[in-house]
Amino acid sequence: MRRTTVLFVGLALLAGCAPEKEAPKDVSVVPDRGTQPAVPVPDKSHPDAVKIVERCIKVSTDGHPERLEKLKANRATMKGSVVRPGAATGIIPTVRRFEAVWPDRVMIADEFNEGGPVRLTFGLRRPALWCRTVRDGTSNTLDVQKNEAAFAADAVGRHWMALLLPLADPATVVFDAKKQTVEGRATDVIKAAVKDCPVFTLWFDEKIGYLGRVDFLHLEYENTAPKAKTFNLMAHRAFGGVLLPTRIDYRQNGPVFEEWTVDAWEFVDKIDDVVFDRPK
Repeated sequence: MRRTTVLFVGLALLAGCAPEKEAPKDVSVVPDRGTQPAVPVPDKSHPDAVKIVERCIKVSTDGHPERLEKLKANRATMKGSVVRPGAATGIIPTVRRFEAVWPDRVMIADEFNEGGPVRLTFGLRRPALWCRTVRDGTSNTLDVQKNEAAFAADAVGRHWMALLLPLADPATVVFDAKKQTVEGRATDVIKAAVKDCPVFTLWFDEKIGYLGRVDFLHLEYENTAPKAKTFNLMAHRAFGGVLLPTRIDYRQNGPVFEEWTVDAWEFVDKIDDVVFDRPK
C-alpha cells in the first residue's frame, strides 16, 4: 500500500484541515487515467442487467429483498491500513467509523495511529459538507462546500454500493450486461447509472451472485483527469439478515491504497442529524 484515502485526505488538504464467500478481485484492466468519453446511458434499465441485480439482491437477502430497507440507517467500524502522503512510514494503521443515512447523509471518522492519535472526520448532510481534524487536543473545523458533489459520489461507490441500496433504487439505470472469465472464474458485469454519480461498472460472481467489485472513473474537484477507482468486496457474512463484505480494499489507478477488515455492520431505526452537522 502506498497512499491514503485519496479523496478524503485530498479534500482535507484543499480545505486546510489535513493533519501532519469471496467474490472476484483482479478482474479487469485498469482504465486509462486520461479524460474518458461519457458513457451513454439508456432511458431505462436493460432486462438482462436487471436479472443480474435481482439475483444478487435475492441471494444477499436470502430471498427477502425488503430487508434492504433496514440498511438505510447504518453504522460500520473497520480496521486497516491506508497510505498517506508525507507520513513517516507511508502506511498508516487506521480505525474507520461510518454513520450513514441513505441517500444524503454520511459521516466518516478516521483515527490514524501515527505518533499519537490523529482524528480526521468528514460530515455530509447534503448539500453541506465539513471536515474536522483533532490532534494534540487542538481541533480545526472547516466547511468544504466546493467538494460536496465529489464526496457524495465517492460515498456511493465507497459505502452505499456494498449495501446494495443504489441497486434497489428504481431511479438507478442498469445496462450493458456481459460475461467475462478471469483466472478461470466466470463473472457477470454490468454498468449502473446512479443520479449525480459517474457510471459504475459492477462485477458479480456468476456462481454465487454476490457483488464483488465496484469500478468507476471519478473526476474530483479541481482535477483535470479522472481517477480509476476500484473497491473489492470480499468475505461476505450475514448482518441483519443481509450478506455483506467483511474485507474491502481500495485501489486507485492500479495500486492498493487501503485495506480494511470490517468489525461490524449495525442497522438502526434512526440516526440523529446532529451526527452529520458541523460541530459547534
